Amino acid sequence: MDIKKKKTIGLALGSGGLRGLAHIGVIKVLLENKIPVDIISGSSAGALVGAYLAVFGEIETLETMILKNGRDFLPMFFDFSLRGGLVNGKKIDIFLENLLKNTEFSKTKIPFYTIATDLISGQSITFYFGKIAPAVRGSISVPVVFKPLLYKNKLLIDGGLSDPVPVEILKEKGADVVIAVNLYHKNEFSDKKFTFSGVAMRSTRIALHNLSKKSVTEASIILNPDISYYLKNLKMSEYFKPENIKKIITIGEEETKRNLSAIKKLLTN
Repeated sequence: MDIKKKKTIGLALGSGGLRGLAHIGVIKVLLENKIPVDIISGSSAGALVGAYLAVFGEIETLETMILKNGRDFLPMFFDFSLRGGLVNGKKIDIFLENLLKNTEFSKTKIPFYTIATDLISGQSITFYFGKIAPAVRGSISVPVVFKPLLYKNKLLIDGGLSDPVPVEILKEKGADVVIAVNLYHKNEFSDKKFTFSGVAMRSTRIALHNLSKKSVTEASIILNPDISYYLKNLKMSEYFKPENIKKIITIGEEETKRNLSAIKKLLTN
């Protein structure tokens, strides 16, 4: 059943690393059910998926590309840096420019806002003009892993550190209904013996969980794809296998289908 468009619908895509593949499943189900997305915001992994949807107005091509060429992304991480992070990021810069066709925010099919964090001031920075690729690159720059990006007089790192599910910007820009996707809705229990890196990763996830709860407060509906159980059984070398990519996308689809009636009710009331 087609939804008669009465309200402006915003989609806030959250931080999540590999979990961000679930955003593809969320978007697929929304579009298949003729639920329009009028305005998009994204942080970290959500910035990448949101940018693609904003530029092209569809998500199936991105899904096909990732499923077919997932392992081709690995060489981008073998771009070592001696300052600021393990990965220099130049290969990722080129990848994003090609993926997003060097598009500017003003030329997207759907209005788009992406969030990054300024390492110097600690403030959340919203990008909505200029080239999209560098703004996304800043938003996905996980500290220590990626070298921070110097852009527009800011030193940019992961948007998830300041606004992991950017709902507020959509409300400010006129969204009547905001669908938020929170990939850190669960603070997983863990009693394993922690390594040095394990302590750092666990600490970051705890912070993202607590920040995400605050970020989604004003959302009209919150989708919570539960990916943590699946990911904890995967080795990093298995992340880009097609069957694992597909599973994470499917988890996003299933969560959206469970909430379809509630979403449609919000749009028609």
